[in-house]
Order: sequence, then C-alpha cells, then structure tokens
Amino acid sequence: MGLQANEYSYPWLDEGEVPPLPLDRDRIHIISQGVADPVFDYDIVPLTYTESRWMAFVIRADHKDMQGITPEPIEITDDVIEFWYVIHKNTMLGPYMEFGVTFSATVDSGDGQIYKAGYYPYMYLSNDSPIFAGKEPFGFPKKAAYIAAFEHGTNNNYFNMLMERRGYILHTANGRYSDRPLSVRPTFYGKTDWGRMNYRITTRPDVTNSIHEVTYLPSELPPAFGTGHRFQLDPSSVRTAIGDDVRSWFMSGTPFDFMGGQIPAKEVVGLISFTFNLIIPPAATIWTRTVERGEADFDSILYSTPFKYTMRHRFLLPQYSQG
Repeated sequence: MGLQANEYSYPWLDEGEVPPLPLDRDRIHIISQGVADPVFDYDIVPLTYTESRWMAFVIRADHKDMQGITPEPIEITDDVIEFWYVIHKNTMLGPYMEFGVTFSATVDSGDGQIYKAGYYPYMYLSNDSPIFAGKEPFGFPKKAAYIAAFEHGTNNNYFNMLMERRGYILHTANGRYSDRPLSVRPTFYGKTDWGRMNYRITTRPDVTNSIHEVTYLPSELPPAFGTGHRFQLDPSSVRTAIGDDVRSWFMSGTPFDFMGGQIPAKEVVGLISFTFNLIIPPAATIWTRTVERGEADFDSILYSTPFKYTMRHRFLLPQYSQG
C-alpha cells in the first residue's frame, strides 16, 4: 500500500528552513503567490504591506535641478529630498527591495484645489511583479535594479546600502546610527494632509495619442477601506543618523540612468529609519492633458536618425506647444 501524502515528513518545513504556504501563516505574514506570466490584470487593490523597514537619507539638492526633472504642472516646494531604501518583507506581491526619491511638491488641479504631496521622480525595485503593479495603474516610475540594504552590528547600530543597475553602481552609502536629531526633514514628514503623487503617461500603440496624468494617493484611507491613515509608523522603531554619521556616500549618473548627474547632493543631512505598515488603495487623477500627433509629427518621433539605433533615455516631458 502506497504512502499517503500526509505520511511524508518534510524536515525543512518543520525546522523553519522553508516558510509555510501563504494560508498557513499568521495573518499579517500572508504573502500571495506572484502574478502569472506573461499577462495579468490588476485586481489586488488595496495593496497591503506589513513590517517593512524604511531607511531614508535626507539630502539637499539644487532647487533648479529638482524642478528641471519635474514635469508640468508639478511644482517643487523646497530643496530637501527624501532618498530612501525599503526592505519589504510581507506584501501581496511577495518580498522585495525598493529604492526611491521623493520631493515635496504641489499641483494646482485647475478646479480651485491645491494638492500637496510627495512626488516620486525615481524608483528602482528588485522584482518584476511590484514594478508592473505600481507602474501600470499608478504611474510610479519603477525600473529594475539590484538593491541591498542592511542594518547590522551591536543593536543594529550600523547601516549600509547599495544600488546597481545595468552594470553601474548608482548609489552606495554606509555609516552608524547616533540617534541624534536631524537639522531638517522633508516638508511632508508627519503631515496628514500631504499625500503622494505620480506622473503617468499612457500612449496608444500607433503613437497618435498620449494621455498625461498626475495621480494622487491621499494620506487618509478612503471610507471603503476603514478610517485612519494609509501609512502607520512604529515610533519605537525609529533610528537616526546625522550627516557626520554617514561615513561614505557615492552617487553616480550613468549613460542609462542619469539620476546622480541630475540631482547631485549638495548636503547629506542624515538618515531616518523606521518600521511601518502601509495600505495602497486606488488612486485619483487630479490633472490630465491629452497630446495628439499627426503624420507630420512621426518623422521626428519615430524615424529620426539618432533614434534608429538606441532607445531615448530622457524624461518623458509632455510634447506639446507652450503657445
């Protein structure tokens, strides 16, 4: 008589070497299976994250440099940038690493309302499913990269981060927490009336039409998802380092990703780290513009000599007349 499935012993499960299946885990640690290749529909809103670890450098840059990579109608409010790494442990898209840049910004929607939010000009992620889940519906500017971020040593007093893409190191830094207060923080920190925003472009396959949108996620949860705020920080988990505690800092621009050349750091103010839970509901569109293209435009868009041999690595500013 053959053995039944439940008669087998799997020591790697019993010993904790391999995590149990999603539905066998504690509720906050459930991770849904990854989306199936090659095509998927977006049906997992709201996205939930638990016990993620945020490690955000605070830097100062040139305000003109920041505005130069920010499309209309988004206006930058100051020169303080959040330059962050995240270890996402438990999400509906699986565990992954993430890096991003956030500016404090406003948008005049044209209907009398001014939206205040953190705007994301750059994002890099380690896995493909969260790249598409953020880029397609919301407009998060996500690209793939190798990302590493660690806290280690006695009481996790030391930190080091690294991001590499297409054979180039874009950023690396390390140092030690001193838990001293930073001299300045981004404007949106701790502000419940500041949401998050992205710039999204959707182009028809024949390139005759592009829709430019600013999408917005408020700080507060929509009524359908309960009360309170989407971002819940654990105050007991906060660690800080000032600029003198950051012992090395390297930031580069490459032929494919010129982030380091576009917003070089004028000052490294410090680092703020914490553990948090997050919910991402559907976003609202607060500004839109449609760009139409005729046959006369196609030579410069599709068939111009410089673009026959390589992709155009430039920021996708709206292509329309300002007149």
